[in-house]
Amino acid sequence: MKNFQGLTMKKAMSGLDIKICLEELKEKIGGSWVGKIYEFDGTFLIRLNTSDRDVRGLIIEPGNRIHITYMKHPTPQRPPSFPMLLRKYLSNTKLVGINQPDLERVVELKFEKKDESYLLMAELFGEGNLILSKEDGEIIQPYKDKIWKDRKIKSGKKYSLPPRKGESISSISKSKLKSILEESPDLVRGLARNLSIGGELAEEICERSDIEKDTATKKLTDRNYEEIFLSIESLFESEISPRIVYEDGKPTNVTPFPLRILEGSEFESFESFNKALDEYFRKISKKVAEEEKEGKLERKKDRIKARLEEQKENLREIEKKIKTTKEKADAISKHHKTIDIILDRTNKLRKSESWGSVREEIQKSENSKKRWAKPIKSISPETGKIKLKLPETTVELDLRKSAFNNASKFYERNKKLKSKVKGAKKAIKKTEKELQELEEEKIKIESRSHVPKKRRQRKWFERFKWFYSSQNLLVIAGRDSTTNKEAVEKHMDPKDRYLHADLKGAPHTIIKSEGEKITDQTTEEAARFSAIHSRAWKEGLANVEVYWVNPDQVSKEAPSGEYLPKGGYMIKGKRNYLTVPLEAAIGLKEIDSYEVPMCGPPTAINAHSEILMRIKPGSTKKSEIADKIKEELENNLDREINLDRLMQMLPPGPAMIIN
Repeated sequence: MKNFQGLTMKKAMSGLDIKICLEELKEKIGGSWVGKIYEFDGTFLIRLNTSDRDVRGLIIEPGNRIHITYMKHPTPQRPPSFPMLLRKYLSNTKLVGINQPDLERVVELKFEKKDESYLLMAELFGEGNLILSKEDGEIIQPYKDKIWKDRKIKSGKKYSLPPRKGESISSISKSKLKSILEESPDLVRGLARNLSIGGELAEEICERSDIEKDTATKKLTDRNYEEIFLSIESLFESEISPRIVYEDGKPTNVTPFPLRILEGSEFESFESFNKALDEYFRKISKKVAEEEKEGKLERKKDRIKARLEEQKENLREIEKKIKTTKEKADAISKHHKTIDIILDRTNKLRKSESWGSVREEIQKSENSKKRWAKPIKSISPETGKIKLKLPETTVELDLRKSAFNNASKFYERNKKLKSKVKGAKKAIKKTEKELQELEEEKIKIESRSHVPKKRRQRKWFERFKWFYSSQNLLVIAGRDSTTNKEAVEKHMDPKDRYLHADLKGAPHTIIKSEGEKITDQTTEEAARFSAIHSRAWKEGLANVEVYWVNPDQVSKEAPSGEYLPKGGYMIKGKRNYLTVPLEAAIGLKEIDSYEVPMCGPPTAINAHSEILMRIKPGSTKKSEIADKIKEELENNLDREINLDRLMQMLPPGPAMIIN
């Protein structure tokens, strides 16, 4: 969808968006009782009685979206017929089921009342639809009757899902992936069409696979297919971190987790995907309405500008005529004797002979003309007009009137034209005022638009867990299976150092040497970093063993007869073990003249930050610890700390703050 002066704007939820949204819906509104149902502008609002007082209902916009709303919406006093039908069947029922068939853009809502059950199918693809049916699928009434060759949405018919286009991404196998992609012209179109996921997710998979999206599928290797499959898996394993994405200060996307194709974009974080969806669609609805209003204002302004230019041109013409009529009147007055002679002779000649003899006289050459006839340029018997060329200007006179009367006529016309100037200027002033009022109205509309503060351009390493050692060397560790793999295979150089806590599932940790000799202190700090981000923190261990090796000791090849688990590596040769305590600190590290929160071993944080908050495994929820750290950091800054990012950099579990 193009809008916001040409920016591409997300209008509808993807199948994956719906899946994540519904997981929250089940927790938030499952078991709720239905109140009244409304429709406004093709969007439906189902009022729900829930324990959460902030929830105002469920929004369904066929073809586009479904989510909880926390906002007050206008409700028509006289609802249309379809929401009234829904009220008849669904009011005072209990919402007992919320399902999504596979990863389709269809949501099935099940309602129960005594011995009756009903299904409300929300189709969120294409033009969309809302279908009320009995529990067995017999359609009671659809919002819109639809008939296709292989599917009918009409009262009395059995509801059926649309025929699937392509395979389901949620259950695709590695072997099947190759067979469904290899006939496609290129990777991105193959993914989008054959997995029915749309362009955005297809591009995201390409980005995570590090394969150009326009790569011909015939050129893809088995290794490429392995990367694509792992990228698809990583989508479903992504840590939920809802956000609205902005471009040039305008909302253009809403996602349940960060997308690499949008990396570096401005964004606003939310505690739940439903809240992000609610706010995003409110904003784009508001922006679209504002832009429609702006468009109307612009069109009106163009009409007023055209009118203003016409009025100014009219004024210029009047002023030009005023000057001309004055010149003509003055010239007639100045040469009135000569003009009276010409008029007298012409009228006598016409009466004694004919108009023909008059024409013969004025058609003679200048040398042959009689002296009195020389100023005559033309004569029109039909209108009784004569045109004279005077020294100052050419004038057209009435043959039947004297020079004085002809001059008076021009003076009178001049006077009338002057009176018109006042009216023309008044009209121009009124139009200019109207134009100014439109400009002010446009400024008011623009000033009401929400423009988030521009955010710092994030560094590449901020996709990982990271900190700077006291030696000022960067240390990174994976957040998930994808970034673990990237840390080792894309960012580990020969002179770096690899570390891993001696626990299953611990992150792969890399010290980036940048050509410097890595000190023992940096190695110990990296070991502590690796330990605090392992499951040892959740388990409340006091100490953990961590080993380090050189990059050439890390291999993806397992010894003959052995098997490496997914995301695993074989370590060759001697492992250097360190036993480290589980304790972390949070402070501020200056990056590009911008103070950024950093979490790592206390010695490293102390080397870079004047603020230092120490934590260790404890019983306080991670979210509560994050709130306290956020408050402390913000007391030392003139800006707000992003809670979502702060949560991501903290150790994975409950903690306690050490005084």
